[in-house]
Amino acid sequence: MENKATDAWFYSQKGERFGPVTFPELKTLAAGTELSPRNDVVWTHGMADWAPAGEIDGLFERRSAKDALEDEDVGETGGAPLHSSADVTASTGGDWPGARRRGFLIAWLIFPPLWFLGFHLASPFFRVQFGPEIMKFLTIGSPMVPLLVAIYFGFKRLRNLGMNRLWCLACFIPILNLWLGFRCAACPSGYAFHRKLGGTGISLAVIYWLLIAACSLAIFTGFALWFGIVGSLELQDLIREQIRTATAAIQ
Repeated sequence: MENKATDAWFYSQKGERFGPVTFPELKTLAAGTELSPRNDVVWTHGMADWAPAGEIDGLFERRSAKDALEDEDVGETGGAPLHSSADVTASTGGDWPGARRRGFLIAWLIFPPLWFLGFHLASPFFRVQFGPEIMKFLTIGSPMVPLLVAIYFGFKRLRNLGMNRLWCLACFIPILNLWLGFRCAACPSGYAFHRKLGGTGISLAVIYWLLIAACSLAIFTGFALWFGIVGSLELQDLIREQIRTATAAIQ
């Protein structure tokens, strides 16, 4: 396996993940006995899964088995510290593939209303240019554009988080879909590996769960009013009339 000096590498020791570091930095850790060829695992973009550090070509210099065991004994008995500088601590700034939070939020929250507004404003021009029949098909197909953009960025976001794309199926599972939405909206790049939310992620997480709570409360209140669980008869009739009016306007 070829290694480039600019690759972002991650390594795991005793269940705790660190990185990103460059391959030369990883070699420095290996040479300084801070990385065990047997007990520690490493990963970089393009690898299907984590692999023992000793299986990475060029990471460890070829030494005798006795020397390697002596180096591991030093590390396990408290010789050199495992993490001697801040540049090998967990980081969320790696060059992760896929869509980051900003792109995902734009595709899901900002692009759809802008698209529908633009289509609404351009409809008179389209009607003149293409005629009413084709315009009818354009109107029916128009909602597919933001939907396809959202699906595309959803898949890219899962990759950016280090998650399998099959997680998209969680969208159809109640409660789990809320957790998936939190991951996509709030968590930084590579979250599946470093598990660090960061200040921005915490702020987005608070906003996300507050919105979920507000929407849930509004839905519950609406059902309660509709079925007469709470509220006066006049308020219930007003809510029903508003819902009928909104439904008729949509149709």
